[in-house]
Amino acid sequence: MNSRIDSIDTVRGVALLGLLTMNLVGMSMPIGAYLSPHAVNADGFMNDVIYSIFYVFADQKFMGMFSLLFGASVMLLIEKISNTGRIAWAFHYLRNGWLLLIGLAHGVFLWEGDVLILYSIIALFIYPMHQSKPAILFVLFAVLFFAAIYYGGGLDVLNPAYSEENRTELLQTFSPSPEQLQNDIDLMQGNYSDIVAYRIGDVESGQAVIDFEIAILLSSFFRAFSMMCLGIALYKVGFVQGSFSVETYRKTFWVYLLAGLPIIIFGLISSYYNSFNMESYFSRFGGFVMNTIGTVFLVISYIAGVNWWCKGAVFIRFQGLLANVGRMALSNYLLQSLIGTSIFYGYGLGWYGQLDRWHLLVIMFAMWGAQLALSYVWLAWFRQGPIEYLWRCLTYFKLQPFMK
Repeated sequence: MNSRIDSIDTVRGVALLGLLTMNLVGMSMPIGAYLSPHAVNADGFMNDVIYSIFYVFADQKFMGMFSLLFGASVMLLIEKISNTGRIAWAFHYLRNGWLLLIGLAHGVFLWEGDVLILYSIIALFIYPMHQSKPAILFVLFAVLFFAAIYYGGGLDVLNPAYSEENRTELLQTFSPSPEQLQNDIDLMQGNYSDIVAYRIGDVESGQAVIDFEIAILLSSFFRAFSMMCLGIALYKVGFVQGSFSVETYRKTFWVYLLAGLPIIIFGLISSYYNSFNMESYFSRFGGFVMNTIGTVFLVISYIAGVNWWCKGAVFIRFQGLLANVGRMALSNYLLQSLIGTSIFYGYGLGWYGQLDRWHLLVIMFAMWGAQLALSYVWLAWFRQGPIEYLWRCLTYFKLQPFMK
């Protein structure tokens, strides 16, 4: 495998492990804890410290990297298929049709925080863009990203169409009452069938909550779509796969990091200043929007930083371990959900809502170590991850070589 692809695998490995920083919060606590440090287990200085670090350096950043790399991977697959003389568009749509089914199974039967469904749907629109020039893709990125900001910064709890009960229900998603927290904890510590029923929508919500969820879904759609377009553009110019010089990656890392951090920190300070008021957080200049804008800079900084590192001769073996994680990213993504829900949900250890953020750090590091080790051992014997192998067989309609 050539070094260009190795660097993409290493970047993907970093993004995959980074996803766990925020996904563990989503698996272990009610949704309010993902958005605010004051929602769940809020006592203690370390709670605010860890929340702030994750907000600045992790929240949206690794998901942004993953989305960008998905776009780059689309280009990689199209190039590979086209070079064999096969019909690239047929493989693209078939491959992502299977990804949609994998995502549905993941979201219903494993964890409701699935992103594969969203990615497979966006992939329907991505294919025609593979022939676009980078300049066109950069413009499309900007338009789609503006749409993401528009929908992510328009919460209006004062809408006269909402009843007072609707408003209260919406606000409690951000700052849940003790009773609501306990109901959520009881659900996730309950039996498997009740949790599956919750995942498929067996929950009634008021219009305010529905409107908010639609806005967040649209924001997520346009944000992921824009980052995929950016990924295709950066792949076309050679940035993602390490074609630039060491000096270029070094400068890009620092310039984009220092450009993005003040924007994100401004959003964090604003959120604390307004006591994590939901309306303020989702306003046009609130914490959510500022974080979304700053994330683009940090995503580019992180990718530049990994490529800068890959071009050096430092910790080469660790680069290889991360590349292994990236080569079986889909299997590792599903494995994270399997381990996490087995720890926190009622059909496992039942620790949902019981741990502080620093406890999650311990679990996160343990899971990182396990996935680095398992990926190394697995790829010593097999050509690809188990889910990647299944996905490939389904796409090509024939059994593929599995053992090395």
